[in-house]
Amino acid sequence: MEANKVSKNGKSIVLDNGLELTYCEFGEENSEVVLSGALYFHTFTPVLEELAKRYHVYGVVMRTGGEGTELNADGSVNWGRQWGKEMFEFAKAMGIQKFHYVGKCHGTIPGWYMIKEHPEMLDTFCSFYMAPHLCPRNSQQWIEIPKKEGPMGMLKRTLRKQENIPLKIAEVQSLGASAAGGPEVGAPELESGKYGDTPELIWDSLEDCERDMKSIKTPVLFVFGTEDILFHDYYDSNLKAIQIIPRAKTVLLQGERHLMEMDCPDRMASEASFFIDESRKNY
Repeated sequence: MEANKVSKNGKSIVLDNGLELTYCEFGEENSEVVLSGALYFHTFTPVLEELAKRYHVYGVVMRTGGEGTELNADGSVNWGRQWGKEMFEFAKAMGIQKFHYVGKCHGTIPGWYMIKEHPEMLDTFCSFYMAPHLCPRNSQQWIEIPKKEGPMGMLKRTLRKQENIPLKIAEVQSLGASAAGGPEVGAPELESGKYGDTPELIWDSLEDCERDMKSIKTPVLFVFGTEDILFHDYYDSNLKAIQIIPRAKTVLLQGERHLMEMDCPDRMASEASFFIDESRKNY
């Protein structure tokens, strides 16, 4: 169990293939299930707690190393597919047949895997900003800003409420190397890191990805912060995704930045809950 990766209610489960997954659980008294994946659950935990007021919520830690069964042609682990496969196996092991998936940034990757491989299990998919990248990248701000302004300059760009900066620093410091693996401020990179913001790598080609996106039947919600650097870095891809996914809904939160789980966790949960309610209507 990777106990340091969850701040509350940490548990673990050993899958049939012998892999151990760490997770946290909230809202056991509720019947409707929400799954959420992340590299760790510390500053993201308040979002789960808000969702748990209505749903039975599982936060599943996405592994960043060790053995994998989802391999690329060169034998390396395709961590995007691996994260998704393990989310699927987790749901099966817990006896969950249908669920809503809520993810942010790298945490959306298992949702896209489920969209591709097991859409019959998804009631809805709430993606906080991340869409597959079908277009060339518009800019490299996420890469360039830390080089020019350093980690602290980058951190200031990702938080609307600057008073939350010490909380994020404390989180990264407490996790140490465990904070690696995704596009998080101040976190070191692992091999799995390149899969953290590239959901399109779940597919064999961009053409296959685009074809599947045009035929999605699962209700999909995108929530973007207008000041999120990655929203602008991949602007054309984001715009294309919201145009081609049938009946997708998009919410733009003016002024919100990348770490909105720290700035407005209640609003993230509210947007997801409202969308879940809307998905039951015949629009």
